[in-house]
Amino acid sequence: MFLITKSEVGGAQKYVKEQIDISVNQFDVFLATNEVGWLTENIADKTMGLLLDKRIESRMAFGYLIKLIKYIKQHQIDLVVCNSANGGLYGRIAAKLTGASSIYVSHGWSSVYNGGRLTFILNRIERFLGNISGKTICVSNNDYLTAQRKIGLAEDKLILLKNCIFPVELQLSAPSNRRGAGSRLKLLSLARLAYPKRMDILIEAMSGIDFAELYLIGLGPDEEEIKKDVYARRLDNVFLLGEVKSFNSFADYHAFILISDSEGLPMSALEAMSAGLPLILSNVGGCSEIVVNPSLLVENSVEDIHRALFELNENFDSYKLPVKDFFDKNFNLLLNKDKYLNLYSSLIK
Repeated sequence: MFLITKSEVGGAQKYVKEQIDISVNQFDVFLATNEVGWLTENIADKTMGLLLDKRIESRMAFGYLIKLIKYIKQHQIDLVVCNSANGGLYGRIAAKLTGASSIYVSHGWSSVYNGGRLTFILNRIERFLGNISGKTICVSNNDYLTAQRKIGLAEDKLILLKNCIFPVELQLSAPSNRRGAGSRLKLLSLARLAYPKRMDILIEAMSGIDFAELYLIGLGPDEEEIKKDVYARRLDNVFLLGEVKSFNSFADYHAFILISDSEGLPMSALEAMSAGLPLILSNVGGCSEIVVNPSLLVENSVEDIHRALFELNENFDSYKLPVKDFFDKNFNLLLNKDKYLNLYSSLIK
């Protein structure tokens, strides 16, 4: 069973979708999430059953925990793979109480980066849950070290297994993302418009940049503020395209940019890399592990984003050249799926 709090479009949801894709030929797969949404629509014909309940969105829903325990017992589920903070809470406890094995996939440690005043308490809870679960998958070296040093998880509970995805399927008629002489640099940012993403800094950085255009794809609670900011700055090089379902038009752009206060190993950046786009990413989480050229790793400041944009503008061809090969060697799920399947098999009793 794969467990995730929300079924909406997102990086963790894409991860779960592709894990289900590679698992269905070897295992009977179930999914537990909050409601019908992007994820359920994309795996509808691949699972043996769905457990939909909005109470998973709350961390204090004892009734949901009871329902989950009954579902695991009823369907004789052997392994619960948890992919969100709430999913990790309910899934690991339910697995322990039913005798099933469990895996928690850390897509960035929210207890560390977003815990605020509760960080110490949340880290202690994560340590307890990590000790009662089978394994914790860390999706980057940074997450692995954080799990050891700040959460306090033992090494034998941790597995470093960097995010892998299927390469994006580009449209056959899509133009090459080669850059014509004198043309503007077309930057793509594909993300939910909400914290910890820092679209405010990125939009401010686009002021005074005449050699690049920024295209924002995604929805979120910050959308109206972003629109107001773009209008107030009178920017003619920033375009909000909203949500684009099943987006795969990476070949229309030259580079990918993501500015954020915290990340695990961003799935949208891996998608862009699989299409051969150079990445400009914030120096947070595991981002340094997927940026091929270190000079395109930035601090969250207008000045440093400007520096990286100028670097990429001047060296576009050389920065683009090694990207696709780097992806194939390290993050291509087609070439690395056995790492996941073997892990799942080893934990099923």
